Order: sequence, then C-alpha cells, then structure tokens
Amino acid sequence: MTLPLLLLSSSAWAYESESQSVLLEDSAPVFDNIAFDSGVIPSGSPVGVQFTLGTKGGTDVRMEGEAYLSWPDDVTFAAEGEVRKGYFELDASLDAVTSVVVDLSSYGGPSGAFEIDHRSLAMDGRAIFDPFVLEGAAEPRVEIEDTTDSTQLINYSYEIFAGVSLDFTANMTPTITVGFEGVQWLVNEGVITEENEPVVITPEQGADFIVDSVFRGLYDGTIALVFDPQVSVTAPFLGTIPLVSFEYPLELVTDSFEQDFEQVSFTFPMPVLQPGSDAEDLGEVEVTQLRTVNIPIQNIGNLALQGSAAIEGSADFTVFPTQFNAAPGTSDGLVVTFAPSEVGAASAELVLTSNDPGYPDIRVLLSGTGVETDQGQNVETIIESTSGCGCASTTPGPALPTLLAGALGLSLLVRRRA
Repeated sequence: MTLPLLLLSSSAWAYESESQSVLLEDSAPVFDNIAFDSGVIPSGSPVGVQFTLGTKGGTDVRMEGEAYLSWPDDVTFAAEGEVRKGYFELDASLDAVTSVVVDLSSYGGPSGAFEIDHRSLAMDGRAIFDPFVLEGAAEPRVEIEDTTDSTQLINYSYEIFAGVSLDFTANMTPTITVGFEGVQWLVNEGVITEENEPVVITPEQGADFIVDSVFRGLYDGTIALVFDPQVSVTAPFLGTIPLVSFEYPLELVTDSFEQDFEQVSFTFPMPVLQPGSDAEDLGEVEVTQLRTVNIPIQNIGNLALQGSAAIEGSADFTVFPTQFNAAPGTSDGLVVTFAPSEVGAASAELVLTSNDPGYPDIRVLLSGTGVETDQGQNVETIIESTSGCGCASTTPGPALPTLLAGALGLSLLVRRRA
C-alpha cells in the first residue's frame, strides 16, 4: 500500500506517520418490517386469492484499507481502500401467506377465507467491491440483484367443504435488488466526500495524534414480485367455474436511507521535539577565540524525529552537525560555536526544522559579545556548555582539526603588552 501521490506533491519535504489499518463494518435493516396485503384478486369474483407478504433482515457491509497522516504544509488525513476488500451481503427473508377467499352467498353457498400455503423464502447474495465507494470512485455504487426462479406456491385441489372443491395453482417470481454507496466520511472537524481525497485537520502537540472518524453510507432496496394465480371451483349447484389466469405484478420498495457506521478512532504516533533551552548567551569571548555550547535535542514523541539545523543572523555563530535524528524517548545533540570576528555584541537564531507537525520550526536565540584580546597571553579555545544538559550527543562535536588549526594560527600572533 502506497501513500496517494497527491499527498506528496505539495512539498519537497513530506512526512507521514505510520499508516493505520481501517476496518469499517455496518448492518442496515433494509427489509425489516415491510408488509403488504394484496386484498382479494380478482376483485368481485366469487372465488379469489389473497397474498399477504412480510419481509425481515437486511444487509451487512465490511470495508478494509489503510489510513494516512501526512504533513508538513498541512496535516492531512486520507484513507485508501484495499483492492477487492469491500464485502456487501444480503441476508433477508420473504414470508408469503396465500389464502383463498370464497363468497358463494348469492348462490346459497358458504363464504369464508382459507389459508392454503405459508412459506418463507430466503433472499441472499454477495458482492465484492473496492472501498470506499465515495464520489469519484471507479465503482461509486455496489449492488446485489437476486433473481430467483419462479416458485410454485401451490398446485392442488382443495375441498373447501362437502361437495365444493377448489383447484388452485399460483407461481411467484421475485427479484430482489439492494444497493450501497458511500456518502461522506466525518474526520475530526473535516469531511471527506470524494474517493482518496485528503482532509486538512488541526494538529495537536503530543506523542500520539488521535483521529476520530464516522463513515456514512446510503442504502436502498427493492423487491419486485409477479404472481400468476389460476383458480377454478367445482360445486354441485354451479358446476366448474374457471377463473382466467392473470399476472399480478407487485413492487415493494424501501425508501433509501442514510446510516452512520460506528465511530472508528485511529492513533498515529508523532515526533515531538524538545530543545534543551530556548535561548543561549555565550557571554564575552575574546576576538579570535572560540566558545561552544551543547544544545540537546530530545524526542518526547512516539515516532522517530528527524530534522536540520541552521543559523540565521551573525556569521560569528556556527552549528555542527546540520542534521539530527532521535528515536522515540532518546536525544541527539548539536554544538553551537561563537567565534567573534570583531568587538561588540552579536546575535543569531538557531533554527531547528523537523518533522514535528506541532512545531515544525523552533528557534533558539543566540547571543554573545566580542571583546579585545588580552595582550601577552596565549590564545586558548574555551569549550563549555551553558545549557547544563549533561547529555551525550550521538554526533561528534566541533571538528577537532579546525579547532587545532585555529589555535595554532592564533599562537603565532601573540602580542606583547604595550
């Protein structure tokens, strides 16, 4: 799984946290509590058929992928579904009751309703898709269509009462269609509405960054049924009365509805830079002499810290090395050198640029004063730490050959007092 390129194009220095697995699951009662009563058909006939229908159950959705947190220009959250790791399942049933209604009162015969069949038909199916079916996806909607072969509900002769029999056949052909698509993804204070679209979120300073998300989906379902009942009745005083066969189409539609998945939270480890101090005064240093100070760089986060160091301001200040790295819970170190080139106050800033999204640029104020060199004295290099951190740097201090060469050059320029 690779980070979408659109997250990397905004900056030459792009950082990201460790990706987090995404698992979204939801169940929607698409066909719960849907009922239908056809009434007596055909209407007005002395013998008719009546269908009573009820449904229950619905669909299940499961989607898998990876979530990313990227910066530095903005802290952005994005998610990418794994190919063919979306599962859409239909698990419902159709309850059908078939009754015959007889009204022979005008012929001096009996009347009544007789239940002759009661059965439950399974509605099932499965579709595999690419998450997260938001707008702009190659497949922005996933659908299951379950077309079942015609089911013969009943086919027999039934003696309603003495001397009166009923010949009845009826077939039912159902077509079940259910659909699902993504609507939006609420992420902290942001909203994702398009596939693979990043959303900017407000960074927080801390060893971990928590992203709370709620995915919203749209569901719909339709059951289309066709009945073709054929009924005839035989009675001593009527003979055989045939009822012309006919088709009776019926469509049960559930209103499409939106439903939120349960909230899912992602924990992204973050780097947190903590310098040893926010200001360093290197004091008075004789011109052509040196003074150094150790600047500890501590990572109090849960992700590896990496960054660079530079000096802005007086060229009398230098820093070594210009890169730093620190694993979670460890420290690195820098050495700042003040070598005044002239008498007077000097100042600069040590700029620490890192992958800490809360504070990507931290500045440490540097100051010092150049004073006249004492005459008649050998020049000595002063090396000390004003930060008092007592930490051990993982990188070397100032280049020793440079310091020795400077000291040798200065020893040749020893002045005598006037």
